[in-house]
Amino acid sequence: MAGKVSFLLSVALLVLALLPAWGSTWYVDGSVSASGNGKAWATAFKKIQEGIDAASHGDTVIVAQGTYVENVKFNGKNIVLTSTDPLDPAIVASTIIDGNKAGSVVTFTARENETCVLSGFTVRNGRAPDGGGVRGQAWWSRGATIRNNLITENEGLYEGGGLYGCNGTIENNTILGNSAGLQGGGLYYCNGTIQNNTIAGNSANIGGGLTYCDGVIQNNTITGNSASAGAGVGLCNGIIQNNTITGNSAGAGGALYKCDGTVQNNRVAGNSASHDGGGLHDCDGTIRNNTIAGNSATLNGGGLHGCDGIIRNNTVTGNSAVGEGGGLESCQGTIENNTITGNSAGRLGGGLGWCHKTIRNCIIWGNAAPQGAQLHGSATPIYCCIEDWSGGGEGNIADNPQFVDADGPDDLPETHEDNDYRLRADSPCIDAGKNEDWMWSSVDLDGNPRIFYGRSSQTVDMGVYEYGSWPFKIVGISLGSNDEGQITWSSRPGDTYTVWSCAGLSAGGWVEEASVASQGENTSWTDASPLGQQKFYRIEMK
Repeated sequence: MAGKVSFLLSVALLVLALLPAWGSTWYVDGSVSASGNGKAWATAFKKIQEGIDAASHGDTVIVAQGTYVENVKFNGKNIVLTSTDPLDPAIVASTIIDGNKAGSVVTFTARENETCVLSGFTVRNGRAPDGGGVRGQAWWSRGATIRNNLITENEGLYEGGGLYGCNGTIENNTILGNSAGLQGGGLYYCNGTIQNNTIAGNSANIGGGLTYCDGVIQNNTITGNSASAGAGVGLCNGIIQNNTITGNSAGAGGALYKCDGTVQNNRVAGNSASHDGGGLHDCDGTIRNNTIAGNSATLNGGGLHGCDGIIRNNTVTGNSAVGEGGGLESCQGTIENNTITGNSAGRLGGGLGWCHKTIRNCIIWGNAAPQGAQLHGSATPIYCCIEDWSGGGEGNIADNPQFVDADGPDDLPETHEDNDYRLRADSPCIDAGKNEDWMWSSVDLDGNPRIFYGRSSQTVDMGVYEYGSWPFKIVGISLGSNDEGQITWSSRPGDTYTVWSCAGLSAGGWVEEASVASQGENTSWTDASPLGQQKFYRIEMK
């Protein structure tokens, strides 16, 4: 692989003045006999709302353990409302704001921003038209930060059982067992970053876990939610990445329903649909670098159904449909560099059914169906490895792909997490795909460069993994006392690198500086000549 990297060696000193917050601290303790002035534990307020009302922007309100039957309102104040230790689950569980089914438990106006924080509470037993647990002002607000809470057993009569219209960062919460009559059992219309939460056991008509949340949804566990459509995530059009989405059930789209943003690097497993799309249904954005495994549909599309965007670099394995398309059905976008294996359909198209656009660089192997075990009613693939294939098409092969361990150490193909679909050194899929422009800046399912020298060329491999690929990156850049520039990059034993330089990118004129043998996992080279000017470097592996 020839990797080209350019650097400007320069030094800049950035001094950040971190000024402390000088706000006041207020204390709330429900066990006191009567409210004091709130300035110390001995004179604490009895009610949380009293603490909020006394506070000003920048203040902190600390709440002792106990159950507070209240419906609290922040009233536009950018304050921190916290339990005594938001990082202690026992304290979070025993510091309870109970809405008594008398409205939203916590309400924000449109005036709070990210410096307003709700942290360390159990928020429960709210009941409101929208936002039974926490209600924001969806379309106007920047949104408060909501973190380290348990938001549970709340009801939205229409939308947002757990949270509604909260546009700030929502992180490290457990959002459990909430319900909505229409949409968003867990969260509805929350357009900030939603990360590192557990979103479980929520229910709604559409979007049991989340719906209409168009910010970044990342690093969450979304499990055991239910809905008529989109049990896990519904109608969310932002970036959905690095989530574990498992065990959700819906009429259509067990895991994701009509999510048209980028869906990447997720584990989508063990979800079910009573109609179409056990894993994903009608998601038309780019779907890439996901593991889509063990999902099921009573009708069509066990893994994916009706997804018309680019479907790239995914492992689609062990999914099933009672009808058609065990792996993918009626997906009309480009389907490329996927490994589609071990899927089954009750009628036709074990791997793919009725996918009419480009199918390229895929491994389609070990699928089962009465008709078209590997694919049925679909475009003629190109540059694919297809079991028992005799249907023509440029670059297709029918040789065993030689996976490292397709059924895992336990010899059970249906236990998907330990199955290894990387390629062995003797795989016919190495250097057998067709290169595309997108590949030069893309990575495989392991995060390694998509185009790499396999055995003999820079031709992409079939499937989701690039044989022998590894991530080339710059580890460090430093300047010596005489302006010597040292560059350190990741390397492999036995490789040799060429270092090039030039004075300016627009002028061109690259000059070969040195040939450097690998020094192990990292390799360094120093330009010993005083520079006195900017200089760009390029490093290539020979």
